[in-house]
Amino acid sequence: MDTVFELLTLLIPAGLVFLTAWLFFNKMRNDQRDFQRMLIRLEERKHSLPLQLKAYERLIIMLERITPGTLVMRVNSGSMNSAQLQLELLKAIREEFEHNISMQMYVSRSAWELTRTAKDECVRLIKIAASKSAPDASAMSLSKIIFDLEQRTGNESLQQALGLLKKEAQDKM
Repeated sequence: MDTVFELLTLLIPAGLVFLTAWLFFNKMRNDQRDFQRMLIRLEERKHSLPLQLKAYERLIIMLERITPGTLVMRVNSGSMNSAQLQLELLKAIREEFEHNISMQMYVSRSAWELTRTAKDECVRLIKIAASKSAPDASAMSLSKIIFDLEQRTGNESLQQALGLLKKEAQDKM
């Protein structure tokens, strides 16, 4: 019995020391692993942040370029009729959007959805304006209708998309 008692008096403290050491080193290993993960995330952020900010910049530029009033001023040439201007405007919007479609990888889902909705609203505004103008009418008459519609509607979805993109870009900085 004394031998068992002596053995227990040696093993219990040794076991407690071993358990304490194991818990301590396990905690240190977990802390180091967490620290390494944090460093990896910081390194990834260092590389991805410029890409994200560039994506916000490109989408803001795209939205500014497809604003119907701005687009009319850029695309309209004096020799076009209404139907030709409509086709050129829609082509320009489609090309701008397709050129920037990969930017959706770097922005939030809601920012991308609002951007796409804004693009669709610009297309819709141009189609509505074209339906109010005769196909063989002058490009100036279609331009006037587009400017009037844009002024009346305020292009709300485009303004919302621009606002969200600017806010998210500022939040990233």
